[in-house]
Amino acid sequence: MKNDIHTIDTTYIKSSRTIETIEVVNSDDKKKYFYMYNYEGIHFRLFPNILQLIYFFDGNEYECLEFEDENELDNYLLNLKFDNYLSHLQK
Repeated sequence: MKNDIHTIDTTYIKSSRTIETIEVVNSDDKKKYFYMYNYEGIHFRLFPNILQLIYFFDGNEYECLEFEDENELDNYLLNLKFDNYLSHLQK
């Protein structure tokens, strides 16, 4: 069964650049939250927590997953398995 994806909040940095807080809910009603930086609708960075997002904007080392296509990002989130997701990115 596929997950449900909900955009909780959208912050506009510029008209073509946003930060979105995304909630992913699986079939067991477990939830995971992500922060996604959308660069002009052509490049997407998915951060596992707010700290990694801050590191990105401060120019420090950060960890995220990158997608070149919104469909690729959606497919990842829809099919995300919570038991092993981003284990190397969780902090």
